[in-house]
Amino acid sequence: MVVDQMACNTPFNLGPMLEKEKLTANGSNYADWVRTLRIVLMSAKKEYTLYAPLPAAPAADASEDDKIVYATKVDDATTVQCLMLTCMDPELQKRFENASAFDMIETLKAMYQKQARAKRYEITKALWECKMVEGSSVGEHVIKMLGYRMRFEALGFPIPVALGTNLLLASLPLSYGGFIIN
Repeated sequence: MVVDQMACNTPFNLGPMLEKEKLTANGSNYADWVRTLRIVLMSAKKEYTLYAPLPAAPAADASEDDKIVYATKVDDATTVQCLMLTCMDPELQKRFENASAFDMIETLKAMYQKQARAKRYEITKALWECKMVEGSSVGEHVIKMLGYRMRFEALGFPIPVALGTNLLLASLPLSYGGFIIN
């Protein structure tokens, strides 16, 4: 397949991602897929292609620098488009084969946003209800709370450090009252 060959010629290692993170048509792994995609693109300094469409081509009388910058952006967008298509199941590949990386991510976001919202609700509910049991391990409780924080980040909703600290302190049993005040 042409897409597979093009994606494998990219300057970063996609092997593990391509094997593990194919986006399924039902979108059940969308949050994980997007997170992995962003990590790979961040390492290649191409993540920007997800946040804005390609600018208009420079005019014929534009400077050579402007033409080079535009050509680089087109190359980056094409590389990311091929990567995204390679990391989708065949049904989604067919649907998006002529779409830009920006258009794909925007459409996928709209398609799977309800699922992400439901996951956010579930995590929020679990986080608010998470209370450390008296006598249990503080370390295990902190790891559990950090897990909720990481799940929020994966959905694009990072919890600020100060709020995370307050949530953790509020989840401790009454016997930690003196510690919490200090």
